[in-house]
Amino acid sequence: MARVSVSIVHDEAGRIVSINRPARATNVIVLSGDGQSVFVTEVEEAHVRHLLDSHRVDPSRKMLVEK
Repeated sequence: MARVSVSIVHDEAGRIVSINRPARATNVIVLSGDGQSVFVTEVEEAHVRHLLDSHRVDPSRKMLVEK
């Protein structure tokens, strides 16, 4: 499986608000709202669609964790 870079917008509790997967060779700035942050990581391409339901961001460890 191919790994892809994703930008994940999450709230202070780590709940995922949105997942962005920019096209290669593009300059993209992913913005977040009040009380939100952006976490950039690589994941298996097939898992991207399931992250909203199965994971959250752990801001203190800077990683995705299962719910």
